[in-house]
Amino acid sequence: MHLRTTVSGRAADRPARTPGRHRRPPAPRLRPKLYLGVAAAGALLVNVVIGAGPDAEAEATAADPVSVAAQLDMTSQGVPADATPDLEPLEQLAASRSARESAQTAAQQEQAAAVQAEAERQQAEAEAAARAAAEVSAAAEVKARAEAEAEEAAEEQGAAPAPSSAAAPTVAAGNAVARITNSTGRVKPQVQAAADAVVSGVAGAGGITLGGTRASAADPEGHPSGLALDYMVLSNETMGDAIVAYHVAHWDELGVDYLIYQQRMLSSPGAAWKAMANRGSATANHMDHVHVNYLG
Repeated sequence: MHLRTTVSGRAADRPARTPGRHRRPPAPRLRPKLYLGVAAAGALLVNVVIGAGPDAEAEATAADPVSVAAQLDMTSQGVPADATPDLEPLEQLAASRSARESAQTAAQQEQAAAVQAEAERQQAEAEAAARAAAEVSAAAEVKARAEAEAEEAAEEQGAAPAPSSAAAPTVAAGNAVARITNSTGRVKPQVQAAADAVVSGVAGAGGITLGGTRASAADPEGHPSGLALDYMVLSNETMGDAIVAYHVAHWDELGVDYLIYQQRMLSSPGAAWKAMANRGSATANHMDHVHVNYLG
């Protein structure tokens, strides 16, 4: 078969093309080398994308705090991992609360002490007032008894009643015997002898009341023991000064221990008078009598 004849015959067998009809392009032929190249490029692209993703993300994440810090105008130094929170405000609050509680406790204790001190002061004042009242009552009782005894003695002797304590002093007899009013027994013999000497040596002393023993007294070695006398001069200060001067002049002869007169105390004839605390009344302060303590 001749090639040209065969092709011509095939061409004669084909139908004739009609005008206006497009010829269909031949289908492209696939090439294996092209496929392999495309596949390799795709694999390389995938590897690059997957491999660079985490690193890029990490870098972006690390950069974010710095960018935010820069926007907030903050320093770029990080906080140490082992940094602990500042507890100083809490400690100051606890210390302040403890100080307040201590102050409240101290204030309560101080108030309780003040209340206790005030109660003790009031009690002491009440006791002092009671003692003063008792001394006043005892002095009045001594005076009443002395006046009664003097009147009885005057009636027995047919003499006139004894002059009042406010009268002017008179010359005493040479061997006068002092009349002492006692509530709890007689005074000591040396006290009686001293009183006799005083009423004999001081004009008018025989006409005043002499208080001797009694149970209530500040000094247990005084009136309760029969070693003290109260020369009740009342408002006659001249008489009181004379009795004091006589005792100072005959201190050792009379056996004087100490004197108290007009809220002052004398412990020896050459010493100075010492002021005493206010006891609340004229009698308690020895304003109306000379108190003499004699040695036992």
